[in-house]
Amino acid sequence: MKTDLRRGDVVLVAFPLAGSAEGGRKRRPALVVQHNRYNRRRAVLILAAITSSKAHQRLPCKVPVAKNNPAGRQAGIKMDSVVDCQTLVTIPREIVTRKIGSLPKGIMRKIDKALKDALGLEESTQSVT
Repeated sequence: MKTDLRRGDVVLVAFPLAGSAEGGRKRRPALVVQHNRYNRRRAVLILAAITSSKAHQRLPCKVPVAKNNPAGRQAGIKMDSVVDCQTLVTIPREIVTRKIGSLPKGIMRKIDKALKDALGLEESTQSVT
């Protein structure tokens, strides 16, 4: 996709299926989480999966987005969804089919917290083993 994509954009992509030994793919929405300075320069994008699965949606690494609230409408999603910040992928830009929307700054702040949790970037009293 040649369109200039920005952090917070929701795109359609042939997303790799987690745990698929055959390299299967499923067309689904995903969220651009990479910093804008890299979006302009690199041929790849870092994306977080967006899923309709509500399993574990209350984990701190997941951010629910309802289709009928303003954020869901702005994102262009067709069903209540969850941004899964545990499921990240780096893909070639040309795999992106199209941009369908974007998430507002308020939701992106929640995404930032979820990414910090998923990647272990929060200060913790637990020791690293």
